[in-house]
Amino acid sequence: MDIKEFAKEFLENAETSAELNGTAYDEELASNIIEYIIDSGEVNAPQICTFKKTRTRLSAYDYNDEAESLDLFYLEKADSLVGKVNNSKVQQGFNYLMSFYRESISGTLLKNVDGNVNDELDEAMKLVQSTKGNISQLRIFVLTDGLTDPSAVPSSVESENNEFIVEYIVWDMQRIYQQHNIRAGKEKVEIDFPTNYNTELQCLKMNEQNPFVDAYLAIIPGKTLARIYKKYQQILLEKNVRTFLQFKGKVNKEIRKTLRERPDMFFSFNNGISTTASDIELREEEGVLYLTRLYDWQIVNGGQTTASIAASLNDKEVDLSHVYVPMKISVIRDRQHEEEIIKAISTSANSQTAIKNSDFSANDQYLVDLEQYSRSEWIPNGNSKPICKWYFERTRGQYLDQLAQLSGYNEKSFKIEYPKSHRITKTDIAKYEVAWKQRPYDLCRGAEKNYISFVADVKREKPVVTSLYYKRIIAEGILFNTIDTIVRSHNLGGYKANMNAYIMASISVLSGGNLDMSYIWEKQKIQDKVAEKIEELVPIVWKHLTESATGVSQSSNVGEWSKKPDCWNKLKLKLSDIEAFDDELLQKETNEDGSLLNETQQSRIQEAESYSPQYWFALANWAKSRDLLTPIDRKAAFNFGTMRSRNKGFVSLKQALYALKIIDRAVELGFSENNE
Repeated sequence: MDIKEFAKEFLENAETSAELNGTAYDEELASNIIEYIIDSGEVNAPQICTFKKTRTRLSAYDYNDEAESLDLFYLEKADSLVGKVNNSKVQQGFNYLMSFYRESISGTLLKNVDGNVNDELDEAMKLVQSTKGNISQLRIFVLTDGLTDPSAVPSSVESENNEFIVEYIVWDMQRIYQQHNIRAGKEKVEIDFPTNYNTELQCLKMNEQNPFVDAYLAIIPGKTLARIYKKYQQILLEKNVRTFLQFKGKVNKEIRKTLRERPDMFFSFNNGISTTASDIELREEEGVLYLTRLYDWQIVNGGQTTASIAASLNDKEVDLSHVYVPMKISVIRDRQHEEEIIKAISTSANSQTAIKNSDFSANDQYLVDLEQYSRSEWIPNGNSKPICKWYFERTRGQYLDQLAQLSGYNEKSFKIEYPKSHRITKTDIAKYEVAWKQRPYDLCRGAEKNYISFVADVKREKPVVTSLYYKRIIAEGILFNTIDTIVRSHNLGGYKANMNAYIMASISVLSGGNLDMSYIWEKQKIQDKVAEKIEELVPIVWKHLTESATGVSQSSNVGEWSKKPDCWNKLKLKLSDIEAFDDELLQKETNEDGSLLNETQQSRIQEAESYSPQYWFALANWAKSRDLLTPIDRKAAFNFGTMRSRNKGFVSLKQALYALKIIDRAVELGFSENNE
């Protein structure tokens, strides 16, 4: 597939998404481009937000407090398929975004703006204002479906008040296509130093024999490292356990300060990078080894060093010819245990900085098991033969990676078996689970922090992933996505993510956390009465989020209010006035394999429920007066009488069988209904 074929399919997918979702084509196009940027690891979780006025534009925004980075995005469409976008339009895009930033900070953004301002824009503007004095970098992205000239991208500069660095970035169709090919394995990370970078690296090999790893030490020129990173971007950091989380603004700022002011001391000041490779080529001359080529090269520690040097490649204040970086290379010889060895190297190399447990979760057994079930469990299709499955993406970009390696019939078959609309990620599952566990405030704190919270739950609770567990997770996802669709249909103008989180948690409360998820899995849709309840909740939750308990408008700070446990606690009080779900909507008991109870099993429950409260009280009194049965059995008989007097049924087959066993034993000992 060449770039034109890829672009044609890319744009057609955006058109299809816009039609299916009832959204604007430009928003879907921007969203699809951003998906590739997320896949590269360059950004966190941008929010689509469209704004236009004469000299100010915005298509999306993102804030990452870990990286102390504010990101603004603007979409500039090409006039034709893979058409050239001239330099002036690229520069204009940068100007639009800088204007958005300045006007948001100054509070003049909405001056002379006609029409109502939606809450989404209001939230974006206030977010930008809140970052004043709290960011180390402002990144300006121009997105386009055309092709651009690299010379159109300005060098990074200090802000006017020297508080942060402004970086200019372009993602055009060439770069999207490159990311696609990297994911597909068509563009290998193969570093040919003399051919592509006009250099060879003198190196030392550790003499001690090791059957698992060959170790080397080398010094890599800063300019060479920057050029390699510019080409491959985040793909170089795939095996780095911290990936995007490691790009700390303050650290980057210090690195850049050294690059600008003391480039000749960079080697002495910096710890260097730790890397791995699957193979290496060397040249020996007069007893000296020179590294000429690396295969499947990965940077497992030193990502922020690498990214900072790359960001300075076009900085006129930095002379990279004086910058050299210490480099360790571990060439993995034990291919059978390659992943484990790389993970161990990465963990040890990163031990100088605290690493969260969540960073290592991709290979956890919990996620591995979810992936296995997603490849084997077919989606029910009534009486017809199932044709598709849900696709759980255990590692970032896994779906695109697998799809990109296929073509022709195999590609079409894959898309039928795993529709793109049925792809779910780790952060999706974290979203469903945390909301269902009634912690919407954690979800509102952002995908990254919510995922950490979710991983902590998994490590504490150690859930066993079974077929039934997997199906429940998917059912939660269907419920969450339905909530999203209903909330979107109300055109509230913003805070959709906050609404989704709080409505999902509310449904959990109203069902006692026991909604019939097996129905949702079997039908692949929620119950009509659940949909009606969601519609009922929308205005209630909206009013709660946008107004305080005293009725004063909270719309200016909904984002912060929704992050507070107090927000959820006060909503729960209001939920007590709403009718809970009927028993018919609650989860029916299942067997251990997840199958519903058969007719015989259901009849045993009905048999136990056929005995009147008076029967149970009489049995309990009879057994007590004669000191028959065990004390536990006598107490259970009395409790069953109390339960039935309140019109409550048996909660499980196990409980019903126990009740019938007590009756059988009592009858055997001489009890009869005449004893009542």
